[in-house]
Amino acid sequence: MARNPVILVIASSGGHLTQAICATSTVEQQLVLVSNKNMLDGEHFARVHTIRDTQHNPVIHLFNFFSAIRIFAVEKPQAVFSTGGPICLPFALLAKLLRTRFVFLDTMSRVTELSNSGKLIKKFGLYDSFLCQWSSVAEQHSGIEYYGQAFDLGDNGHQ
Repeated sequence: MARNPVILVIASSGGHLTQAICATSTVEQQLVLVSNKNMLDGEHFARVHTIRDTQHNPVIHLFNFFSAIRIFAVEKPQAVFSTGGPICLPFALLAKLLRTRFVFLDTMSRVTELSNSGKLIKKFGLYDSFLCQWSSVAEQHSGIEYYGQAFDLGDNGHQ
């Protein structure tokens, strides 16, 4: 029996994960989460994979790249969506190598410039769609699109 198409959602725990849940709240495909902590007991994601947390450690990024290979083999994703955190970098690279669609939504906390992960994804072209939650940031970069914010902050003067 064929499994429903899967979208991998890559997000570090905390604000990145909150934004990912908000941004995918109306998606009808099966969502599978990859995060650095499994703090969820809800029904938003069909499955959750946990990988190592990393910031600037290349050894952990390499380890996570091999974890990404394993997760891709198990889940066979139709697409990958990420709201960031450094844990998304191995998945962005693997998605590029496997020609799997990669959509990156930069974190809302970056009001004046791209996040560090966003800068690397943009610099190396590791995306099919790059979305930003601030129009002023999107206007600074070619190829970055602005459609709004992942959740409503009310009248914040920037919309």
